[in-house]
Amino acid sequence: MTVWTTENLAEARERGWDAVVPPDDLFRSPGWLALESEQTNLPPRYYLAGEPGRAEAGLSCYPLDASSEPWPFMRVDRTVRMLAAARGVEPDEDTARAVDALLPTRLFGGRRVPDTALVTAPGLPENRRQHRIAELIAAGEDDARAAGAASSAFLFVAASDTVLREVLRERGYAEVPTAHYSTLRLSEPGFEGYLRLLPSDRRRKVRYERRRLEAAGVGFRIEPLTPALTGELVPLLLKHGSKYGHAYTPEAMTRTVRLHATHCGADAEVITARSQDGVVRGFSLVVRRGSRLYIRLTGYDYDWQGKLPLYFALCFYEPVEHASRIGATTLDYAVASESTKLSRGCTQERRFGYVKAFDPTTHTTVARLLARLGDDPRTARVDAPRAAAGARLELP
Repeated sequence: MTVWTTENLAEARERGWDAVVPPDDLFRSPGWLALESEQTNLPPRYYLAGEPGRAEAGLSCYPLDASSEPWPFMRVDRTVRMLAAARGVEPDEDTARAVDALLPTRLFGGRRVPDTALVTAPGLPENRRQHRIAELIAAGEDDARAAGAASSAFLFVAASDTVLREVLRERGYAEVPTAHYSTLRLSEPGFEGYLRLLPSDRRRKVRYERRRLEAAGVGFRIEPLTPALTGELVPLLLKHGSKYGHAYTPEAMTRTVRLHATHCGADAEVITARSQDGVVRGFSLVVRRGSRLYIRLTGYDYDWQGKLPLYFALCFYEPVEHASRIGATTLDYAVASESTKLSRGCTQERRFGYVKAFDPTTHTTVARLLARLGDDPRTARVDAPRAAAGARLELP
């Protein structure tokens, strides 16, 4: 087939999509792609490269336009503006127009998650992998141009994905550091093993925080994502969103949670914190994929919790306990709140964005701006503004 494309996920799976997705990659898994397809305003596209009956590489794509949700980790114009604001750079009028002119765009490799990847079959030789990656990117660009897109973007490519980054540079994409991605790797199971990853003063603080929660009568449970529980979670999601400047509706939040239940199935579970009267006071929704546990949604009853460290318990301590029970060795925390995640044992990897405007003048102007935002890629930390600190939430 060399390169084949479709808007139909079922057809992509028939052509071999599942065979090229790593077992611990949630964001390219069929269930997650189905979830994303129900949230985007324009039909996604899926590209496969290989021989008939034997797919060797796959790439997801999301057409976005001015009517698409202005999420700063998804829509290229908003991403560029977010990075500029974080670095204190105010684009001039010509540059601002060029940023606006990036729409409509094609977002490749992932939608509402700051993790961009082009997946390839296990064991594929490096030279063949590079060839397939180049094929898919070229096909995606040709498709984008033919559809009238103004640009294409790969916004959160891992620093370690050297082949994809090299191909994108060779094809003339402008590069900019976009985020730092946090993961927590458990070298040994159990909470004591986790504590050994931390310095002694942090270990003491973690133990103290857990004693405070126990003294307050907070109980933690692992619960299935049922419709009844969804009704208890939505108000907490709304409070969390409001704290970080997001105005979501109960209907939108209910739909988001239900989509997780529908498309992630039993792999999606909820860690709840309940007060002594049985009321849910905080939660984190986690999704298991292979050896990886993804922390996806979280919410809190801020009026009730006061200064209790529910966030740390629900996003770190209880997920660590849960991961150890189910045999997961890595916890996935995406981006934002970087210093907090580092303080609880996470390691971080740089993510890079790649943008190509198809109009040469627009591309030159945008590339000049991106160069200003990444003058020193060895030391610059382009962190999301505080208002985007809840960005790992998968909202509609």
